[in-house]
Amino acid sequence: MTARRVAALAGIVTVCLAGAAAPAPEPDLRCHQEPGNRFFWTEWGFCDLGPHGPHAAQGIVIWNHGLSGTSAELKAPPALALRILHARGWDVVKIIRNNLGETESSLARAAARTDEEIRLQRSRGYRRVVLAGQSFGGYVSLETAADRRDVFAVVAMAPGVTSRGGVDRLDPSVTERLLAESKAARIAVVFPPADEVLNTSARGPGAGKVLVRRGQPYLLVDETASAISGHGGATGGRFALRYGICLAEFLAADPAPPGHFPCPVGREADAARDLLLRGRWAGVEPLPAAMALPEAHASFTGLWFGLIGETVVVTGLVELEAGMPQVIDRAVATRASGGRYVARADGGRLHATLGRDPAPTITLTPGAGGAMELAWVSADGRRTLRGALAPLAPAP
Repeated sequence: MTARRVAALAGIVTVCLAGAAAPAPEPDLRCHQEPGNRFFWTEWGFCDLGPHGPHAAQGIVIWNHGLSGTSAELKAPPALALRILHARGWDVVKIIRNNLGETESSLARAAARTDEEIRLQRSRGYRRVVLAGQSFGGYVSLETAADRRDVFAVVAMAPGVTSRGGVDRLDPSVTERLLAESKAARIAVVFPPADEVLNTSARGPGAGKVLVRRGQPYLLVDETASAISGHGGATGGRFALRYGICLAEFLAADPAPPGHFPCPVGREADAARDLLLRGRWAGVEPLPAAMALPEAHASFTGLWFGLIGETVVVTGLVELEAGMPQVIDRAVATRASGGRYVARADGGRLHATLGRDPAPTITLTPGAGGAMELAWVSADGRRTLRGALAPLAPAP
């Protein structure tokens, strides 16, 4: 090959390399960043969950949080139901706004920043983008989706924002307009009952008519829902248990039939497993009832799940260590926590100290109708939380 031809080929290679698109830079998604002088930054949605990555994930959920004056809403985690989406293969990031920089222009700025995040995450290789948010964040998600055709879905929880006139100034037709203009292929919207912030006339019926006219798949949880309550009702454990699996299946359905996507009851146990029995906890099995246990422990075989406030809990006897039963205690509210602890039976109750003393304690007491009563007591003994747990049947 002549020197002239080698030089020509080298020039072609140089031109091709120069014209090739540079790989998208890896964003800084570390958790618990300090605001500094920034108004926006982005973090992983759940600090205790590792990302699936752009090419392995079903897609990415971009979360926008709410707005409450100068309160530090930036510290609030995404809705707990989004942890179920992560368990089903979605990555979750949250766009954070510095509460000290909120102004009347926050909506336009937040929509523009969300627009930038969509482009960034698509350039990283995420196939599907879901915009999600609560209150002001839900409004931002709808506003952004009205201008983009590459948004797969919107999940808007109690979307809206009040003007200076207060709740009487909230105009439900604004939400209906955004739903009608949305170019997202799928929309999930939640209007919790007893919304103390945006509590005007029921918005579900009007929104439902708009969603029907769109002729595309939608999931609507309106003010008739009995499982949740309050402006933040879609962000905690009650919504996650009742509707989290339905939301995940709504996004995963391929194809999703047009029209209303139903949310049958009875999926709470599946939701509890996705929230608390994944990863290194996936193989946890309860001690079988047939095992020879001390008589005092016999009433506590199996796993149990339920709620303490908005915290989802899974507990039960899981193994023996040196002849002593061990109890698992797993809980998730803002993040998942828990471990295995020595169980001590006394007076028809099961007790466990959750760590080295002093530490919180739990007490399990068989209740009426096959339920299990759980009492959690803080390490200093000043707080007691109670809840009723149901049997967690083995996974199918």
